[in-house]
Amino acid sequence: MTATVIIEQIYNTAPGTFIYKDNSGTEKSGSRYMTTDNFDGSLTTHPIPIPTADNGISGSYWITHCIDCTVAPDTYLKNLRYYQTWSVDPVTDWSLGSSVANAGRIGPGLYIGISSATVADAKILTQGFPSGSYEQAAGNEGTSGYYISNSANGYDYYTNCSAPASGGMVSITHFDSLGNAFMVQSGQIVGASTGRSYCIVTQVLVGSGATAGEKADKTATFVYSES
Repeated sequence: MTATVIIEQIYNTAPGTFIYKDNSGTEKSGSRYMTTDNFDGSLTTHPIPIPTADNGISGSYWITHCIDCTVAPDTYLKNLRYYQTWSVDPVTDWSLGSSVANAGRIGPGLYIGISSATVADAKILTQGFPSGSYEQAAGNEGTSGYYISNSANGYDYYTNCSAPASGGMVSITHFDSLGNAFMVQSGQIVGASTGRSYCIVTQVLVGSGATAGEKADKTATFVYSES
């Protein structure tokens, strides 16, 4: 039997509330980056403020996603990967501004939690985490979320990793096609049974000079092998 798989967003206090992103209702259609922990993609409240200082950066609250196999495959699902296709990079496409004075520090963009030391390894080795390791997004509501990589308040699964550049998060632009996909879970996800995959966590950072307003929707893709 062909497996049935759905995409879920996780929010709320641990162990989390799992929301099926099935596009059947406005609040379930897509995910929105905002400065609060909420699954409702139709909200226009809690936008990410644009910093006024030249070296300022504001972040969304992070968002956690996974897939849930609700009808079992005949044998297994394996090698869950994730990517986003952009015609230009998110900083340009979404006009996320700049952080010229932040030399050597993380700048605006769309980021994903990473556990490997190199981007190359992130395409072949498991980068996601079990849903049991989920952490609720937090920050200063309406102002900025905590960075995934923040040593004090970040995502514990990633803050101690030897990831490239910013230690725990890297730009989604590295994973822009199926051939360059991010390896969420290498090997078997489920056998001939139902169950959830490992999870990913993503976040938007905005710099000074960004353009205000709602941004164009983008499609993220999960892909896996089935037998």
